[in-house]
Amino acid sequence: MILHKSSAFTITALAGALLLSSCAQGGASNSEYKAKLDYPNNLITLPLDEYDYDDASRAVISEATARILQICYVAKGYSDAVPAFSGDQNSNIYGAWNVEYAKKYGYFNEEKAREGAQTAEKIPADIRQQCRKENANQLKEIEYENDNDSFAYRLRQEAYASAKSNPEWNKVRSEWWSCLESNGLTPRKGDHEWTSQETSNIDVSSKSEEEKTQEAIRLATIEAECNQKVGMAQRLGDIEASYQGPLIEKNQAQLNQLKEEKEKHVAKAREIIATSQ
Repeated sequence: MILHKSSAFTITALAGALLLSSCAQGGASNSEYKAKLDYPNNLITLPLDEYDYDDASRAVISEATARILQICYVAKGYSDAVPAFSGDQNSNIYGAWNVEYAKKYGYFNEEKAREGAQTAEKIPADIRQQCRKENANQLKEIEYENDNDSFAYRLRQEAYASAKSNPEWNKVRSEWWSCLESNGLTPRKGDHEWTSQETSNIDVSSKSEEEKTQEAIRLATIEAECNQKVGMAQRLGDIEASYQGPLIEKNQAQLNQLKEEKEKHVAKAREIIATSQ
């Protein structure tokens, strides 16, 4: 079993390592900006998500892409090619935080992820390439280029570095670590480590896949309960949001252009989903 890390988590995890040291001294902050924790959808939303391709918009675009390709696969004789999307959105940028989700799935919905992978394996690589080529124009209307070097991404990096340099950041994490230790777990304390050592050890254990899944659920639940107890996701999210806010205000015009482009792609993706059901 491989632990999932969402796109939002990947962006955050890479941020500190890629920043210039000068950015890490801390920028302007505004505590009026807050993170929003969406428990039903297991999503954490930060202010810059309004302008960037956040987890929710990526999920919509991924589903639309899958539906476009499914039509092509069926036309080429692969009628069992169900859409390769899971509908499972999750933000683990501050570790497991949603207790009810963790109790049900662990860190992510492994069954849905496995189904998507198995479906993809049914389609030969050359057929997948043909379908993408034949539908290139339609895909271009909804898909976005690799945004790791985008303007919004660079602002995320800057805000994250400032948040991480805030003394309150490690204070909150220390409270979480103490809770893990009191529950018999060993916290991993690296800047970008958001699980226990026991969780990290799951993949290399000799347990069966079913046993690994159950162990992941057990550990994710403990970690999420500790996260909830100290309010880590909300508190860290609010710190990061407080640094994103002033950057948004400073760069509003350029961000509005990105938002317009994003909304155009997402709207087209929603249209494709609605007409293909």
